[in-house]
Amino acid sequence: GSEMCIRDRPEPYPLLQGRVDTDVCIIGGGFLGLTTALALSERGTNAALLEAAEIGWGASGRNNGLVAPGLKRDPWQVRRKLGAERGDRLLRFSGAAPDRVFELIDRHGIDCDADRRGWVQAAHSKRALKVVQRRATEWQSLGVDAGMLAVSDLASELGTDVYKGGCCYAGGGSINPLAYAHGLAQAASMAGALLHEQSPAIRIERQQGLWIVVSPYGAVVARHLLCCTNAYNASIEPLQGTVIPLRTAQVATRPLPQDVAATILPGAAAASDTRRLLTSFRLTADRRLIMGGASATAGDEHPGLLRHLHRAAATRFAGVSPAHWEFGWSGYLALTRDHLPGIVRVDDNFLAGVGCNGRGIAMTTAMGQTLADLVGGKPDSESAVPVGPPRRIVGFGWRRLGVAAGVAGNRLLDRIGSLR
Repeated sequence: GSEMCIRDRPEPYPLLQGRVDTDVCIIGGGFLGLTTALALSERGTNAALLEAAEIGWGASGRNNGLVAPGLKRDPWQVRRKLGAERGDRLLRFSGAAPDRVFELIDRHGIDCDADRRGWVQAAHSKRALKVVQRRATEWQSLGVDAGMLAVSDLASELGTDVYKGGCCYAGGGSINPLAYAHGLAQAASMAGALLHEQSPAIRIERQQGLWIVVSPYGAVVARHLLCCTNAYNASIEPLQGTVIPLRTAQVATRPLPQDVAATILPGAAAASDTRRLLTSFRLTADRRLIMGGASATAGDEHPGLLRHLHRAAATRFAGVSPAHWEFGWSGYLALTRDHLPGIVRVDDNFLAGVGCNGRGIAMTTAMGQTLADLVGGKPDSESAVPVGPPRRIVGFGWRRLGVAAGVAGNRLLDRIGSLR
């Protein structure tokens, strides 16, 4: 079956109606909410999940499908920020995160075109190659299977010769992200979680030590509240301004002719490059090329982003012509101030997972287990993902302006960087 709009959507989950009493209320039906609901249900904790739109409607259904280990920050930066012991714990956790994704897919038989042939980080300049090499060495010392690719191997692995070198992370890969979200939802539901679609949380109240989450036609009453909305959490007051939403877009071709498809990424599941405004690409099970990239929140220019990605594809793959493009879509991912993921403790029994900074599939999947552990009483100090109070990003109201200026600067830096 084709993997775009054509794949059948499972039966929708019902609207929340009336009062539901449960242990844990989860707001947000993306990877983080779903994996948390699954982990809680499997250990016998009752959970009810509210999704304002449809399962996977936000970043979980709109991303590029890359399953990559690690973080946006390099190991040395993480240790400098968190200290050696806490830094290492987060690093090992993130390095192993892709394994969690593929384990869940295997265990629950999720049909989402999982491809485990590795994720390649390709260097767009000689200078970037040095960074990629250092990064690979650091991750190797943390037990991550990472191997440098010679320039001569790049064309056969990636199908393009525009890069100066790269590193293959063997544990990475790609999936159809929306199909993965649907599979997680089904697994969570079968394990006993109550999932509700078209059920936005319009008000949150605290009464007699319980959380009351009010939706248009009902309410969930729970001891614990978990907010898993990430880039879409602006309506939840204590989380306002804790992340910067960054617009990211994807474009997909129609299924490519066999001979053209055979030349794209013959040796790996997916690749991303080192430009500041990163471009990533993969080939789907039905031979579509998907190119993805992030841009400014400023102006939120959807058409401009799509054109940028069409150009990026043309410079990398000669066989892909403008006539091949069929779909384009965009949405938001969440950036945190320190570019590290975190768990926000808003209140005793109110937690939120934030900021995967573009490494969401593996990170949210692994973080779901962590949230379930914290609900179960594990101390914050033992969590691999740092737990702390909400921290607002200074100047949040000006973010459109700031991000726009930053992105214009990054385009320039990319252009200068590729001249070296």
